[in-house]
Amino acid sequence: MLLESYTTSYVRPPNPSAQHLRCFAALSADISAALPYLNTVLKGYEYLTEPPSLTLKLPGKLVTLHPREIAINIVKDEAEAEEILAWLQREINDVWERREEIQPSFACAARPRVLEILKLLPKTNCRRCGAPTCMVFAVEVGQGGKTPEQCPELDQQKREALQEYLGRFRF
Repeated sequence: MLLESYTTSYVRPPNPSAQHLRCFAALSADISAALPYLNTVLKGYEYLTEPPSLTLKLPGKLVTLHPREIAINIVKDEAEAEEILAWLQREINDVWERREEIQPSFACAARPRVLEILKLLPKTNCRRCGAPTCMVFAVEVGQGGKTPEQCPELDQQKREALQEYLGRFRF
């Protein structure tokens, strides 16, 4: 077992109206040697070698694993954070135990281009998707926070083309 325990701390973001927390978990062990294996298995969003870190995209949040810390940008409460951290602890330990079977990946996944997404959108800025502009919607789609189905103005042909384009990338 690589990671036996962690200690959590929470902070509110600087925005006084924010209803979420940021979570930090101090790790009992250095997990840097496991990061390339986790990148392979969990399909990391961004992997850096110096300093070592792996960022994962979970629905509505980014989770960054550092050698001795895990940071989660948005959690609704401590229970949600604990659920994510317990899952990560299991994944870290499982990957570490199976590392002989896993090809480590030091590469970063390619990311969708916002302008390519925008080209396929209707560019009406109707706001019916919840974003103030189609450009903002394109950014959110590129980051995995929104899906093509959330654009009510998008016709079926463009929706399929956008889904095909996004299918080239890991989310």
